[in-house]
Amino acid sequence: MKNNSTGTQSLPMPITQKAIRLAWQFASEHKHPQKVEQIYINTLAVLVVCDYLKLLDIETDLSQCDSWNPVIRLFENVADLYIKGLGKIECIPIRRVHQNTQNGNAVSAANLPETCPIHTEARDERIGYIAVEIDEEEKQARLLGFSPTAATGELVLSDLYSLDDFLIHLEKIHESKVDLRQWLENKFTANWLSVESIFDPQPETEPTEIENPIKSNLGNWLQNVAEAGWQKFEQGKQNLEDLIFPEDNPSFVFRGGGNSTTESGARISSNINRFPEADVTRAKLIDLGMRLGSTTVALLVAIAQEDDRTFRVHVQLHPAIGDRYLPRHLKLSLISDAGEILQELESTVQHQCISLEFYVEPGECFGIRLAIDDLSITENFMV
Repeated sequence: MKNNSTGTQSLPMPITQKAIRLAWQFASEHKHPQKVEQIYINTLAVLVVCDYLKLLDIETDLSQCDSWNPVIRLFENVADLYIKGLGKIECIPIRRVHQNTQNGNAVSAANLPETCPIHTEARDERIGYIAVEIDEEEKQARLLGFSPTAATGELVLSDLYSLDDFLIHLEKIHESKVDLRQWLENKFTANWLSVESIFDPQPETEPTEIENPIKSNLGNWLQNVAEAGWQKFEQGKQNLEDLIFPEDNPSFVFRGGGNSTTESGARISSNINRFPEADVTRAKLIDLGMRLGSTTVALLVAIAQEDDRTFRVHVQLHPAIGDRYLPRHLKLSLISDAGEILQELESTVQHQCISLEFYVEPGECFGIRLAIDDLSITENFMV
């Protein structure tokens, strides 16, 4: 629901003395008056939104914010707040100006601006924007509303969505992430298939285009419970080579080549990488048709629970049946929950497979991104 009546839909929040002291501490690191003012009001906006989310038991982490980095604060105009497991929101401060009348009494300006500009550095890697009115004299703030995007470079205050819509937006982002622990309980989200169903499909008597409205939960794999469309991995397979690239299939006769390993542990190969031992393995077809005609690639994910409760995750990217090699310049990246690229590989000439391997702790979130040209597809996971 759009917030067409900002005054009635907004939420008042106090500006605490602790927030004021910290804002002045950050601002006093600089001498230029304009920069001092910018950092001061940005910090207040971030802390007000942080207090609001704390009331709702939504965890934030200020240490992951650019607005809490003294070097970035110096060069950029940022007021970002990191929400754990979801991403960054930008807190857009709008100062309420008080004017002095002839008799010396201060009165607040009656109207807010119609629009609020979004600085260039705050337009990327944000899951939303919250407009925050700051009244320094009254030591009060007001959350005016929310926008999921800022594509035009500004917020139109009369078009802001309500804070209830903001919470729904966060819930949708949370639901879109793949929980790897649920894979161990044989629970999967839509589009993640068994390796057999992608590389060794069986004749189907039912329609192949099925829209499953139920979101799968990855933690149910080990309990052998899965929604429609998920299939079990064949227990008799010793390795994935026999399944993905059978010798009697001429489509998968590959020339020789070698493997190379990056410093981060990622691997790029012109031969076939074997999957390590894993508790669960699943695969998903990724359609790159928007850029590469009918090209489809297969994303394989295997997980194993270690003795120390961490999870070993192995990711491979293969050409799907009918293609000999991966498309050139196709990037496979491991993305942190804050949007940082942790590992990245790019396919070149005659690569059959590129792979990543890494460890994650319970409660961590990450993303696997496929990118080519200006197309980017990200699968989000949680453990």
